[in-house]
Amino acid sequence: MGVQTNTNPLRSGAGKLPYLQIGNEKFVGYRQIKRVLDVEGYPIDAHLNTKQKFLSASYANWVFTNLHAYYHYFVFGEANNYDTTTRGLYAKRTPFPFNFYYPSTYQREACDVLQVLGGFDINDKVENHEADFLTSNAKKCVNLLSRKLGRKVWFFGDSYSEFDAIVYSYLALIFKITLPNNPLQNHIKGCQNLVNFINRITKDIFRNEGYSSTKLAKSTDSSDAALTPSERKFLESELNTKVAAGIGAMLAMGAFAAWRGICNQLTTRSSTDYDGIDYEDDEIEDGME
Repeated sequence: MGVQTNTNPLRSGAGKLPYLQIGNEKFVGYRQIKRVLDVEGYPIDAHLNTKQKFLSASYANWVFTNLHAYYHYFVFGEANNYDTTTRGLYAKRTPFPFNFYYPSTYQREACDVLQVLGGFDINDKVENHEADFLTSNAKKCVNLLSRKLGRKVWFFGDSYSEFDAIVYSYLALIFKITLPNNPLQNHIKGCQNLVNFINRITKDIFRNEGYSSTKLAKSTDSSDAALTPSERKFLESELNTKVAAGIGAMLAMGAFAAWRGICNQLTTRSSTDYDGIDYEDDEIEDGME
């Protein structure tokens, strides 16, 4: 299996990332990918006993209930966070011209999630947002996860499981991203075993894939040795996109100018084609007037 870092959601055919491609067939999103891997003989929880498998599924649903709404609200739903950080972060990473469209689709998805799990609409007045309720539930969830992990490397012993991946997917984003308002971030910092859990997976598995900063400086060169491979690839693709967009704009302007020139010539010719002959119809019309 080859892993390719890509920021263009249209590559999947469904407008979402990530996706798994086997031959010409594409499987989009975590659930589809997980199902295919199980069928193809790569079950992530094969080493767990029956009791642990049931516990893993139950814990995963519980984490989803308590952290999914918090993540969507404070990353996409909280107005100040979205306007100052999230929208620019996703727009910067998404290829032109899709960067004008996709950040708002994520916000609309967050609105749907919060209506179901949070019981409120992010378009309502701020005082109607149940942010304290979401934060309280998320903190309780983090406390229990910290106690469950204890001093172990993984939640179910010496080998990783699906539950480890699910917990990391939420906690790493909430812990690493810099937002004006993110009350759970400091709470996670107080759970050192979870911090070690996040940092270990980030270093061992995602060191070549993750972005090292929330935004790239305008003067950053793609040859900078401090960049991760993903950041270097992004800067190179961004440059190619800008060149293609510039050429496309020049061609469009040239085509428009040529079209305007042809129209002007036709208009000029039609105004000078009068042959100077008065026809009887013209005299009849003058007489009727």
